[in-house]
Amino acid sequence: RVPVIAGAGSNSTAEALRLTRCAERVGADAALVVGPYYNKPTQEGFFLHFKALAEAVGIPICIYNIPGRTAKNIEPETIIRLAELKNIALVKEATGALD
Repeated sequence: RVPVIAGAGSNSTAEALRLTRCAERVGADAALVVGPYYNKPTQEGFFLHFKALAEAVGIPICIYNIPGRTAKNIEPETIIRLAELKNIALVKEATGALD
């Protein structure tokens, strides 16, 4: 009765993919995926990370942008590119910047 967004993020794309597939398999309504922490990927790296997840599952992906924990910001231009992918549906924005 209550929608569930399962946390499925990891600093490893392979592990995030495993967790996201697991979330889908057990019936989660969506997956909350943080940008890869520790790795400090480029914007293209962020794009490819989330693209791999979006193409592998049928549930919506919520991008969790929290640079205070991951040490890198997912820039608006990258979010715009990701929004064009079918399963990228939500963004949880935690930069603290209102601009």
